[in-house]
Amino acid sequence: MITNIDASLALSQDTITRNYQESQMTIDLIFTTENITNRLIQCEINEEMKNFSDHLLIQTVIDLRVYKESARRLRCN
Repeated sequence: MITNIDASLALSQDTITRNYQESQMTIDLIFTTENITNRLIQCEINEEMKNFSDHLLIQTVIDLRVYKESARRLRCN
């Protein structure tokens, strides 16, 4: 399914996302399409936020601003 929409990992493959007992694992994954990847500002573990889980918090920031196309267009003669 992920290959059908051409999605890619936004978070590094080797990022530890879960500390459980004495094991560290990468089990939480963030996938984005090309359009979102181009707008990705940040995708990383945020260790500063309080967390009461054995999963680490992943902070993902995406630029969602809408850019208007210039109203002025050149005329072709």
